[in-house]
Amino acid sequence: MCTIEAPIHQKVKEAIVEAQETDTELVLRRWKNTSRLFANKIAKEAVKVERESTSGKFEDVAPYVSGKRGREVFINGDVDFGVWTAGQVIGLIHDIPSCEELLTRIERDAEETLNRASALIVGRGAPRVDPPPGEVGRNLNNPGAEIWGVGSGKSKL
Repeated sequence: MCTIEAPIHQKVKEAIVEAQETDTELVLRRWKNTSRLFANKIAKEAVKVERESTSGKFEDVAPYVSGKRGREVFINGDVDFGVWTAGQVIGLIHDIPSCEELLTRIERDAEETLNRASALIVGRGAPRVDPPPGEVGRNLNNPGAEIWGVGSGKSKL
């Protein structure tokens, strides 16, 4: 949604960039159909109606959560016109790159993460440290373990 090429209004993209991860609302929880929405005026009103409804009927909140109004947001750019889904990841979006820039960034970050993770595998990153010859089988990491009987139940070959 937040790339140069995305076919939504520029004002919506700018609202996404300006948002923090706390700028979302959980709506429709009462009916076990929870949706996380951008915390605009309509979503906040929907939450209020949901909490204060004495009938407990979906019809009370339905006008606020209409998908038709939400679709219009992306066309007219009025972020408060209707509800639209937005996850907490919204707080991690800081710019409006091209699709090419975004994919390049994702690939670079993935490669860096894989390189860091593979350095943790013995034999690829830090050199392997073997115990000194003749020391195999001794409890070098916790020499006091024998005092408490740890490992004493093992049969000796």
